Amino acid sequence: MGQALTVAPKPEMKTPGQAAGLPDLVNRLAQELAEARRALATATQKLGTTSRTLEGRTQELTEAKAALALLLATLDSTTEGILAMGYFGRAMHYNTRFIDMWGIGADKLATLNDAALMAMQMSLLKDPGRFLAHVEERKAHPDAEQFTVLELTDGRIFECHVMPQRVRGKRVGSVTSFRDVTESQRLGRVISALEAGMPREVAEAKASTY
Repeated sequence: MGQALTVAPKPEMKTPGQAAGLPDLVNRLAQELAEARRALATATQKLGTTSRTLEGRTQELTEAKAALALLLATLDSTTEGILAMGYFGRAMHYNTRFIDMWGIGADKLATLNDAALMAMQMSLLKDPGRFLAHVEERKAHPDAEQFTVLELTDGRIFECHVMPQRVRGKRVGSVTSFRDVTESQRLGRVISALEAGMPREVAEAKASTY
């Protein structure tokens, strides 16, 4: 028997174009990889900057909330009723003393606005027309400080002091303080009556006091 003749396959021959294309492909991929790494580094840097900025804003917000809480606590600790009214959007801020002085129920706070508040106040005053005139005068001269005395139907007397509220020199609203001077007014009337009936005795009492 004759031995089978095995013929080895001829090696695949690459054309010059194919041989030159492989390095180009490698170089292109290397460039794209380098660009992707640079983009990733830039994005990482921006993310770090954004993270630091966010941390700073969070700290500022925390400090602002703490300052606001302190301010509200301070307002609630005063004996005067405080009402802040904004000209834009008619935002209202008030302390607990203000609510107590005017007897505003908790069920009315959620829907309380400037019109409802004024109507409520006028219903409690002896002379609502005088109060309305005071409000109109305040609207006509918003930059001026105003002072008036309010007498309520239940016998109480409030001193009302209105000041314009400014932020960075720009008027943004007004702040009104209400002080209950009922007792001091009553004592003043008693002293006046005593002075009319016993002027010498009252004068001697005042002199001994000082």
